[in-house]
Amino acid sequence: MKLDFVEVCGFRGFREKVRVNFGSGFTVITGRNGVGKSTLCDAVEFALTGSIDKYAVEKAAQESLNDYLWWRGKGKPSNHYVTASFKRDDGETFAITRTRKSGADKTTAQIETALCHSMRPDDAIRQLCRTSIIRDEWIAALSLDLSETERFELVRSALGPVQGIDFSVKAKALLKAIETAHTVRQNAYINARTQLTTALTQLSEAKEAITRAGDVSAAMQMLAAAIPDGPEELVARLAAGRAALTEGRARIGAMGEAIAQGREVLALRRAYDAPDAVQKREAARVHLEAATKSKLEAERVAADAERGLQLEERGNAIAASLAAIIEHGEKLGRHHEHCPLCAASRTNEEFAAGLALARRRMEALASGVAAARQRAIAARESLRRATAELEQAQGVYTAFESEQSRLTGREQAHIETFERHGLEFRFVRDPDGLEHHLAAERDRLINLERALLTLEVSQSISKLASLEDRIAAFRKEADAAAAQVENSEEALATAKAIDRGVRSISGEIIDERLAQISPLLNELYQRLRPHYDWRSIEYSIRGDVRRFLSLKVGDGLNPQFIFSSGQRRAAGLAFLLSVHLARAWTPWRTLVLDDPVQHIDDFRALHLIEVLAAFRLDGRQIVCAIEDPALAELLCRRLLSTSDAIGKRYEIDIGQDGATTIVSDMEIPPMPTGVLRSRSEIHSVGL
Repeated sequence: MKLDFVEVCGFRGFREKVRVNFGSGFTVITGRNGVGKSTLCDAVEFALTGSIDKYAVEKAAQESLNDYLWWRGKGKPSNHYVTASFKRDDGETFAITRTRKSGADKTTAQIETALCHSMRPDDAIRQLCRTSIIRDEWIAALSLDLSETERFELVRSALGPVQGIDFSVKAKALLKAIETAHTVRQNAYINARTQLTTALTQLSEAKEAITRAGDVSAAMQMLAAAIPDGPEELVARLAAGRAALTEGRARIGAMGEAIAQGREVLALRRAYDAPDAVQKREAARVHLEAATKSKLEAERVAADAERGLQLEERGNAIAASLAAIIEHGEKLGRHHEHCPLCAASRTNEEFAAGLALARRRMEALASGVAAARQRAIAARESLRRATAELEQAQGVYTAFESEQSRLTGREQAHIETFERHGLEFRFVRDPDGLEHHLAAERDRLINLERALLTLEVSQSISKLASLEDRIAAFRKEADAAAAQVENSEEALATAKAIDRGVRSISGEIIDERLAQISPLLNELYQRLRPHYDWRSIEYSIRGDVRRFLSLKVGDGLNPQFIFSSGQRRAAGLAFLLSVHLARAWTPWRTLVLDDPVQHIDDFRALHLIEVLAAFRLDGRQIVCAIEDPALAELLCRRLLSTSDAIGKRYEIDIGQDGATTIVSDMEIPPMPTGVLRSRSEIHSVGL
């Protein structure tokens, strides 16, 4: 089976429909960086798996890979889909179409059935992509840069299952089933022992109760006195007696609570009604009334002082106006023997006497302001002191009122306790009497309990035989459960031994299969020549439960730490190509390489081309995306297009609309046969 074609529309950099028909022999795709060569490789993987595995980070800046799977440039594509088609050797095709709206038109099971044999690894499609599509970003990451355990898992998954039946899985399932059965049997044994212990305890209690049993007739009288209206049937009467006993015990607890509460309330009431406390409350009340009267009087005096101050301030204002009039009249003097202010006829003596009278009146009006202000200040201070004294008196009196409220609340709570538990109210203010009543009630309940025990024991004697039979049955059941636990422990030990053996044998088989690819890895390594001096590479496997696969060159050196970037990629290519060739669980014979010569010098690039040419001769389809046109020309010559396995070359670029487009598409014709002929042959043909 080989890759037939890939068709994309609205996928990543491809806006409109683009179809790439792959040559059955090889296909070389060229173009500068960023034009979409890798997107064609992505399309194959996306069609198979629905994702692109080369991105280590799935989310960044509140975005994910899914936001960039489809076209995001200018314009709107006519559709959004990816189709990858595969062709079998008999000409039958198998196509997968995955759209943005509806997903894939084939299930994972259908894809695995078409591209894999019946014996295939777990997550086969992902393993198929990882070992068929070799990307520049993952050459070192999936080979030398892997940890030893990850490298072992990569090779083991690529090789596929050891045989049709995975005995290691069967052994683990068997071990888990036996462990589950062992746990069930242990729980059954524990339950049997618990039931046996409970029955033995009940038997011991019954025998002890029989030894304490008293007179049955006296017990009946006690029970009748406790529940005079109880049922006639003995079992029901015993149940009613037990209920009365439980109720009585609850009432005794309530009595104890009421006694403590009553004594506390009584002590608080005595302290509250003590003569000195009454005297303090009365003094506080009298003080509050006096402080209230004092404040009222101070408010009245302050109000009078404020009114007097207001009158004096108005008189002072009048005096100020009068002073201005007097000063004006003095400056003007008489005008034609008349007063300049009232125009009355006045002599000089009369005018001067009028001014003197006005000045005296002005002084009289202004003299009362200062005294009124002093009286107002004194009245305010008296009011402030009276207010403070009243607040203090109110605080003291409020404290006494709060004390009374608390006491009233405690007394009410005490009454509610009696109401809630049905206690006799004659003991509300008599805790000592309630305590005596409690003692008598406790004695009565003790006698009732003894009577109930006596009557129950009289019934339990007849049950001793059945209880002993139950104990014998429980003992037999516990012994049987113990035997089953012992058998399951032996089975568990055997299953663990089988699991260890299967794991050991599976490890040996995997070691043998890895040994088979060792010559292939060495041959590819020698052909690619990553290092001038170290011409061979070896691997080693260690570990029983966790397996480790390490690569060594030279004198046991780790190439991961001593090779340069180009050497690491060349060695990684040898490793990944050997893994690709070692797969026996898939009929797909296509190798896809996405720019494999990055960071590799021309010398090793030429060796890689020779290796790929050998792959072509083995009948494998090569799809290679590279940037260098000259190297693409060399690939087209060395991969050898034939009449039954044609080669193709595509050149892609970014069009004027910003989308990827195919610039050129050409078939590589087969090399003509018999190009070189001898001169004699040519001469004979010419004749």
